[in-house]
Amino acid sequence: MQIIDRNNFLVAKKCIDALFKYLGYKNEIIEFLSRKIEYANNLNGDNWNLNLDLNGRFLRFNLGQVYCIQITSLECLILCMRDSLPLELSKSGDIEFRGYNKKLIVQSSDISSVPDCLVKVPNSIGCVIKKRFDELLPALEKSNMQFIEYAIRNTNILPQMKCTHSVGAIDFISVFLERDLPNPNFVFSAQKNENIVLRNLKKISESELKELALSKTDLPCKGHTKITMFIRSSYVVELSKRLANGICQDCGQFAPFVSKITNEPYLEIHHICPLSEGGKDTIENVVALCPNCHRKRHYG
Repeated sequence: MQIIDRNNFLVAKKCIDALFKYLGYKNEIIEFLSRKIEYANNLNGDNWNLNLDLNGRFLRFNLGQVYCIQITSLECLILCMRDSLPLELSKSGDIEFRGYNKKLIVQSSDISSVPDCLVKVPNSIGCVIKKRFDELLPALEKSNMQFIEYAIRNTNILPQMKCTHSVGAIDFISVFLERDLPNPNFVFSAQKNENIVLRNLKKISESELKELALSKTDLPCKGHTKITMFIRSSYVVELSKRLANGICQDCGQFAPFVSKITNEPYLEIHHICPLSEGGKDTIENVVALCPNCHRKRHYG
């Protein structure tokens, strides 16, 4: 399979949809995964990532140096703490347990015969689910959260793991659930990310850009520091600039200079109804303005 662009929303959507084509229970699994991402991010926003395999074969949620949840087209693997699993679950036969004897995989429905799954997390056990996710996932909730707490506090993410994070997968899950999921803190500051994304968006067609702009929720993501910062959609920004074609949408004059960053006519995107007042982050609520007209909108 061709190597994919992890940060592309449409690519991530296609890959994740393919994983669930045979596995099923898409709503239940993605909702479970999203809660664990939010929980881990609250514990340490710098020490996790969501890895969409470069060949699209799996989606893996990592904490520090270890994996926590892995989704393939055939199964869902959830790491838990052995001692906190419900006793009836370990005897039900509905889950297979996975561990490792050095590099040898040991998998059985008898939990007592399976060694720990991860050396870095003592007492860890892999729970392999292939069916009845709606019943089994809630039973793993507490034990999986205890695994998250230990792993994120006792292992530290490696630089090469940070590079495998998929912004596209986070975008897809956010759209699918109609709520914004966080990215790890290490991925970007809001402005740095917008500049990177905008450069990448120059390569795609206007029709694909329109699809991306429509696919994003019209409510902006909020980043909380000591103030509340609204993080606008880069897709809407880029599409608005393309439609303006270098012409200020207030005065009708060509942009006064060329941007050093993009080497294109410099225009600023203004929300007609401000985001802070509940305005939507959509193409209908923005205009592309020259710097002078933009200041006039705010202060004139």
